[in-house]
Amino acid sequence: MAIIRLMEESQATGRVKELFGEIKSTLEVPFVPELFRALAARPEQLEAVWTQVKGLFGSGSLDVKTKVLAALAVAAAQRSPYFVAIHAIVLKRLGATDEEIAELLEGASLATGLNTLVTGLGLEPEL
Repeated sequence: MAIIRLMEESQATGRVKELFGEIKSTLEVPFVPELFRALAARPEQLEAVWTQVKGLFGSGSLDVKTKVLAALAVAAAQRSPYFVAIHAIVLKRLGATDEEIAELLEGASLATGLNTLVTGLGLEPEL
C-alpha cells in the first residue's frame, strides 16, 4: 500500500499526461504503473526517472533482455518484491525461459552470499 497519494490517470494534465501516455505506449501496458503515478506530483522527477527507465529499452551494447536480467538480479538481491515482479513479467514478454530466470537468480543468490562472506571477513581482491 502506497504511503502517498497516487495520481489517477484521469487527473493527469499537461506534461504528466504526455508522459503517462508515453509510459503506457513504451511499456506496452494498458495502465500507468504505480511507480510513475507516485512520482506524478513532481513532474520534473517523473520525467527524470522515466528518462532513465526508458534508457533501459533504448539502444546500447547490451540487448534489452540482458539489461532486464541484470535488473532482476539486483531487485532480488535487494529484496524488492515490486521490481522482482515487474522484471519477471517483462522478461517473460521478452521470451526468457523459466530456466534462464532460475539460473540468473541462483547466480544472484550465490553472489549475494559470497559478497556478505568476503565483506564480513575483510578480504581484499588479489587480482
